[in-house]
Amino acid sequence: MRLSELIKEYCLNELKDEKTKNWFDQKLNSIKTDQDFFITFALINKKIPRGQLQLNPGQIQNIQLKYPEFNIDNWTLDQLCRFSLLMYYPLLRVQSITTLISVADTREQVTIYKSIPYLANASHFASIVVNGIRTNIIDVFDAIALNNPYPASNFSQDEWNQMVLKAIFMERPIYQIKYVDQRKNKKLAHILFDYARERWAASRRVTPELWRMMRGCLTEELFLEMRKQMVEGDEPSQQAMLKVIKESNLDVAQKWLNTQSIKTGNISWDQIGSDFLHKNQALQNTSKA
Repeated sequence: MRLSELIKEYCLNELKDEKTKNWFDQKLNSIKTDQDFFITFALINKKIPRGQLQLNPGQIQNIQLKYPEFNIDNWTLDQLCRFSLLMYYPLLRVQSITTLISVADTREQVTIYKSIPYLANASHFASIVVNGIRTNIIDVFDAIALNNPYPASNFSQDEWNQMVLKAIFMERPIYQIKYVDQRKNKKLAHILFDYARERWAASRRVTPELWRMMRGCLTEELFLEMRKQMVEGDEPSQQAMLKVIKESNLDVAQKWLNTQSIKTGNISWDQIGSDFLHKNQALQNTSKA
């Protein structure tokens, strides 16, 4: 079964009101113009609830086995119905999506960007997604950058680097960027080290996840500069810098590490990112209390 058919089936099964179910089913099979498509997309706000999906373990396993990249746990019912609508509209074009995003609210934009990777003509929308990373709305940026396979498959190196740099600047969880290790590159490493220099000069912290992007790109010059900063850095940053030094094949770095009475441990990069994210969330919750 194609993903479009499976998502449609799940949507209809989740819609308990027969009148709403019939309306949605009819729309999926009858929309022929952009105007009708836009109106229906907007009407989902009024007709379909925002609640979490009530899928049984068998349904979840079924979609995971057939489409492992698609994480249905991240979708609510209204989002899934909009996704289905996007897949079933036969005339979906770049202009259609551009217009839709221009009038969509934040929640609708999130759904659009989450949906694009799974559309039949997904590669046609690369310029739209690249433009989307310019947003200052965290939820929209996260929909593009995090847990989304699209950027890794469709962004050029410069576009990819721009997205990762912005994620670092916004302190978004880098470990949730799909294929972040596979697409690291020397140009990005030097961009991020320059960014770290600017932060140090302003006596501001650097997210420890930045150092994940330095793997395989550490030079003697960068190591010596980084070593100076380790004295004043906070513990998560020190831990991350030590890890990238340990993983490097730089002789001067390894010799220095061997002279230090430092236990680097076996913490993973994902754990470093997760710990930093949860610490930030805890601080934000405390400040709001």
